[in-house]
Amino acid sequence: MSANLSSLMMVVDQARSRVTGREPVTVSAKQQEDEFFRSELKMAKDAWQRAEGHFREATDQDLIDQAAYDILAAKSRYTYLLKQARSRGLL
Repeated sequence: MSANLSSLMMVVDQARSRVTGREPVTVSAKQQEDEFFRSELKMAKDAWQRAEGHFREATDQDLIDQAAYDILAAKSRYTYLLKQARSRGLL
């Protein structure tokens, strides 16, 4: 996970603790990476579904072609991330 993301998460946790009056929950770097990975996997699946929606709605041949390529790209990314998640034991 990038240093910027870790720093941002720390700032958000500190702000949350000030608002709620509770101490921030300590989360290990592995847990943060796993959560970030799950989030990426969900976003990849959503992108694939959006691409399929664009394909269904496209009427111009050029847009149909673009949507087909977008589906292939989104599916490839999701499939890759899914394999990585399984190898990490997240699924």
